Amino acid sequence: MTSDADTPLLVTDRLVLRVVRPSDLPVIERMWRDPVLRRYLGGPVSDDEVAQRREADQSGGLIVTTRSGEVVGRCHLGRYRTGDLELSYVFLAEQWGRGYAREACAAVIGLAFDRFPDATRLVAVTQEANTRSVRLLEALGMARVDAFEEFGARQVMHAIDRP
Repeated sequence: MTSDADTPLLVTDRLVLRVVRPSDLPVIERMWRDPVLRRYLGGPVSDDEVAQRREADQSGGLIVTTRSGEVVGRCHLGRYRTGDLELSYVFLAEQWGRGYAREACAAVIGLAFDRFPDATRLVAVTQEANTRSVRLLEALGMARVDAFEEFGARQVMHAIDRP
């Protein structure tokens, strides 16, 4: 018998995107605690927050991105505080520069409006100083729609409308 975590949500040329498995949690927790990965995300997450996220992520909301069976990153579709559908993502530093984030996020954008039929647009927010992430969002066809101060830094919101 296969579980939902065994069934890919998406398969790209190089990646398999699926829901989180309990065995993925050590790598995901590393993503929450790694100061390099969290540089533009408010810093490492506290132990209490890790426990809350661990419980939430086992509910199937997280999309794990794998390459040859190994977790290389994650994408998540959720709701932003405005009610818009939001894409968030993080990839292990040793996987940067290989195009995995672009490949995975492009696939998730393609899935987003099917999974959330009420959504009229998809947003993503990043720190303006995170130029790699800004370039990624632009390469994905997302346009800058807002800028604001939050968490002690300038944030930029990019969006793409439902096709």
